[in-house]
Amino acid sequence: MSQAMDTSSESESFGKKVRGHRPRGRETHRRSGRDRGRVSGGREDVRAAEISDKISTLANTLQDTSRNLTKVDKMLGQYRDHADDQAEAMTLLRESLEDSINQLQTRRLSRTNGVHSSSVSSLHNSDLEAYSGSEEKRFQPTSPLKDYGGSPKGRRRSQSAGVRFRDSTRAADDIHSVHQTLRDLYSDQQRLSDDLDREILRRNRSDIDTRRAMENLSEHMTVSQRQDSVSSRVERRLQELEREMNTEREKERRAEWRAARDDDQQENLGRCQVRPDEREDALTARLLRAEREKSKMEQELGRARRLLEQSEDRRESLVQQVENMRGELLRTRAEKTAVHRPQTETSQLGAQLCSSHAEREGGRDYSELEKEVAELREQLHKASVRSEVEELRRALESKERENLRLSLQVKEFSSDMEGREEQHLRILDQLKSMQSRGQTERKEMEALVLESARSKNELKTRAQEAVRQWRAKCRRLQKELEDAEVQGRLHVEKALQVSREKESSEAQLKTLSQQAEASRRELGEALGRLALREAELHRKGVELSEAHQRQLALQQEIREVKEASAVLHEESQRQTSTIARLREENHILEEQADVQARRLQRDQEDKAELQTTLKQMTAAHAQLSLRLAEEENARKDMQRATTELQAKLTLLQEERTSLSQQLKLEREVHQKELNNMAATVKDDRTRKDREVQETLRLCRQENDELSTQLREIKADAVSDKELRVALHIKLDRMKDECDKLVAQLHTKDDAHSLLQRKYQQLKQELKDKVSVDEQRRVSESELLRLEKKIVTMEAERETVLSSLGEELDAVCRSLVRNGQDKLQQVISQRPGLVKDPHHWLAETKTKLRWLSEEVRERDAKERRLRKQHQQTRDELKALRQSRSSEQETLQQRLDQQEKLLLSLSTEKKELLERSRAKEEEMRSFQDRVLDLEMNTRIALEHLESVPEKHCLLDDFKDLEESRQQMAFVEQRCGRYKEIVRDLQDQLDESKRKIQEYREAKLDATSRSLRLAALSSSIKGPSTFLSSTVRPDCLFFPSQVE
Repeated sequence: MSQAMDTSSESESFGKKVRGHRPRGRETHRRSGRDRGRVSGGREDVRAAEISDKISTLANTLQDTSRNLTKVDKMLGQYRDHADDQAEAMTLLRESLEDSINQLQTRRLSRTNGVHSSSVSSLHNSDLEAYSGSEEKRFQPTSPLKDYGGSPKGRRRSQSAGVRFRDSTRAADDIHSVHQTLRDLYSDQQRLSDDLDREILRRNRSDIDTRRAMENLSEHMTVSQRQDSVSSRVERRLQELEREMNTEREKERRAEWRAARDDDQQENLGRCQVRPDEREDALTARLLRAEREKSKMEQELGRARRLLEQSEDRRESLVQQVENMRGELLRTRAEKTAVHRPQTETSQLGAQLCSSHAEREGGRDYSELEKEVAELREQLHKASVRSEVEELRRALESKERENLRLSLQVKEFSSDMEGREEQHLRILDQLKSMQSRGQTERKEMEALVLESARSKNELKTRAQEAVRQWRAKCRRLQKELEDAEVQGRLHVEKALQVSREKESSEAQLKTLSQQAEASRRELGEALGRLALREAELHRKGVELSEAHQRQLALQQEIREVKEASAVLHEESQRQTSTIARLREENHILEEQADVQARRLQRDQEDKAELQTTLKQMTAAHAQLSLRLAEEENARKDMQRATTELQAKLTLLQEERTSLSQQLKLEREVHQKELNNMAATVKDDRTRKDREVQETLRLCRQENDELSTQLREIKADAVSDKELRVALHIKLDRMKDECDKLVAQLHTKDDAHSLLQRKYQQLKQELKDKVSVDEQRRVSESELLRLEKKIVTMEAERETVLSSLGEELDAVCRSLVRNGQDKLQQVISQRPGLVKDPHHWLAETKTKLRWLSEEVRERDAKERRLRKQHQQTRDELKALRQSRSSEQETLQQRLDQQEKLLLSLSTEKKELLERSRAKEEEMRSFQDRVLDLEMNTRIALEHLESVPEKHCLLDDFKDLEESRQQMAFVEQRCGRYKEIVRDLQDQLDESKRKIQEYREAKLDATSRSLRLAALSSSIKGPSTFLSSTVRPDCLFFPSQVE
């Protein structure tokens, strides 16, 4: 399917490439206003080609769908053959099973010696049940394939894992009771076999129904193939449409080639005539209608393609569902074989019962027979045959449901196939309607071609008349040109006179220009002086800007100082928060100390350590006090520096006022001089400009009149010449282009035909290769899948039995401690034992009995361990009492530590008071800094208003000194930060010591944890036994009880 779709996509891509290189006709080299008829013809040609390409791609996709349908039919046929082969294999298996059953019956009947239940009946599930009676009634394992003999002379097993047969001496006494019980068993076995037969018949009927449905499906598919499938019909119809479109295209090309010769003459008359324009408008309107209808047809073809793609997807889903149905049918057949096995066993039991009924007829007391029959019936009720039958019934019911679901799916598939056939029929009807529309459009196009030919003839006659008229006009224009040349000579003489007058006026202009240059020199000198003044002003402005930048730098430094003070304030707030947290912790410790006041008597050594730490704290406090004194001295120095700065600022303000007064006086003088100079210059300029403008205005008027007359004459002559030359050039170009386009069309048509032939050949070869490869792959995949299923079915049976045996062995090994000999006796399964189910059942029976005895022994050991656990609990109680006494002593220690913490809290309060005093000092310092900032801002504002100052550099040195003083202040602030950090470190040390006291408090809890660990180590073996899973309880709960 995927390869077929690939071929269709390749065909589409090839069609697109051919379309991309298809010639566009004459429309690339012609103008839109003159060649409407030819452009419309070229567009129709291109669109017809596109429609034909789309139809070809549709045909390809329909061919692919038909191939896919044939593949589905082949797969259904292969599936039918495979199902028949499986049915034959099932019949062969049934015959072989019947033969084996008959052979076993003959062997058992041939045995005349006194053989026990091992030859009469197979191993029942009742042998695997728990032992419920006395220990004397133990039965040996039996097997229909092995004769154990009359006397038990085999190797004797232990009582815990042995299997015993009944005594052979009692056989003669119990013949009649066994005879009656066997009759009851036979009746029960016959009833069970009838039930199984009914279930098998019902299953066979459902299987037959599914086969019939599949046969109907395959017949329906073959009938649809024989009755000329929809895809083949659609292909034929599309091929016919393609042929018709090709013939129409060839006719249109011939008509266009014939009409191309007359197009050149008709284009020249397109501007002057109205009737041909109207006809061309009508033609364009009709062509637009045809294009709309073609677009509709393309949309319908696109819809058809989508429907076909959907049908292909649905077919793929059908193929997948058919494969799923095939797998489910194989599973049902495998389960049928599993159902036939118990049926054969029941038939064997019935044959054995009949033989025993014929051989052992005798009389017995009725009461003894009733007792034995009741016992046998109880054993039969305990047997798992009925449970197996119920499981088989459930499995058969589930398979019936699956069959019903499959039949419903088959019906749905048939309905889907019918719907798809209806869709194909609808597509055919749509194609027929499209064909009828194409025929009507073809007729309309023929009528339009005839009308265009008539209009072309009319245009020819009119073009000839227009050429005659143009020739007459050209002669007239030549005469007018000769007259214009005579007039031009007269105008040239007049122009010479005007030029002489211009020369006289130019001499006057030179004198005026000399005067203007003298006035310009004077203005240049005045402007030079002004430039010097402006340069000096600019220099002074630069100096002021530098002063302003320095002031901004000072402001930024003041801001940094503020930020540092803010950081200090935040750190002080953090300290307050930490002190509050410490208070809360002290409060918690106080509460704990009230509870543990009696446990702190033994901590006097810790008190000595605390006293040493207190001495250290007092020394640290002394250092802090010294640092605070240094800070106060630094603060006084800062106050002195601020006073000096204020004095300097007052001096600067006085100098600024004097400089501003001088600058104002100089500005006024300069302004007066500039105003006088500007007034004189303006008067001179206005007077000279007026004279020059009057002379220039007169000259311009005369020049304009002469230039307009000359331009008009030259333009008329040039336009006539250009028209004549352009018309000749256009005629030559049009002829050359027509010849070139005709040659290109012939060459491209030949190349296109060759490419189409090659494409069809390659497409056919690809289709053949794809079909052969797909058939080969399908056959190989089916063979591999069948072989894998056979191998997996054989492996699953062996793995299930082996896994059960391994689980039992693992349980036995987990329970064994000192009985390795017993375990070797019990676990004696061999690799080939799985293939013999009777021996395997006997071995599992012995293992289960051995497990029950091991569990009983473990219960006794658990009771002993519980007694030991109780003794350890008593010992733990004594240990807990000793721990409580130790905790009381620790409480007394904690009380003593509480007193020390109270003393620490008082010291912390003193530290808080000192920090608050420092905060107040910082606030005052910040206020002073703000005052300094305000004063500097006021000074800078006054300096900005002053435009000039000769001695500013000397005065700004004082500002640099003030900046150094600010740096000194920042250093002092850094020292203050270090002091605060030292305080923080001391608080951290106090916290650490509190944590050490808490760890000392937790030593008591560590001892209790050690005692708990000892108790858990004592509990270890008992908890391990109690946590282990007891598999005997899972298998045989009645034994443990």
